[in-house]
Amino acid sequence: MATVDNDMIGSVMNALPLDRMIAGPLQAMVQAQVAASQSYADFLMGVCVENGKAVAIEFNYDETVTDEQGAAKGTVSKTMRIPLMAAIAHPNIVIEEGNVEFEVTISQQAESSSETAGEVSTAASFGFGKFKMELKGQVSHKSTQTRKTDTRARYAFNTKVRRMEPPEALMRVIDALTEAASKPVTSSS
Repeated sequence: MATVDNDMIGSVMNALPLDRMIAGPLQAMVQAQVAASQSYADFLMGVCVENGKAVAIEFNYDETVTDEQGAAKGTVSKTMRIPLMAAIAHPNIVIEEGNVEFEVTISQQAESSSETAGEVSTAASFGFGKFKMELKGQVSHKSTQTRKTDTRARYAFNTKVRRMEPPEALMRVIDALTEAASKPVTSSS
């Protein structure tokens, strides 16, 4: 008959560094979010801003000039500037969800079995006619004891990451830059 050794289970659980097992993944998620935010700030300042000014994409195009009746009178060269930060996808990554799963299974198994066999044999002949008595003797003993403890642990750490839109304050800056910079200007040729 197997019995559960509560002291052994308690010692296994006490030996586990549960505070680090739980705090470690949480700290890793916070540090990952800090690193992602720093990367986004580096991207904005390194790609979208140069010498303190918003980087713009500038291109020229020709626009047809018409009179009141819609007849073409010629073409005018124009230039348009678009802020780079309004024209590209922003790598703003956020950890949306984090899960830490921990499961410990401790199983014990104890077996004991005992086997005793005995047989006695002796041969003797007595002079009572056809009656003959024979005895055999044999003694054997077998004993087996097994104790097994199995500890299994499963530790899963996963996060869900998604790309966020630029923050609202930056969206207002992008709108203002786009409004100011995207008005066509006539080039002097």
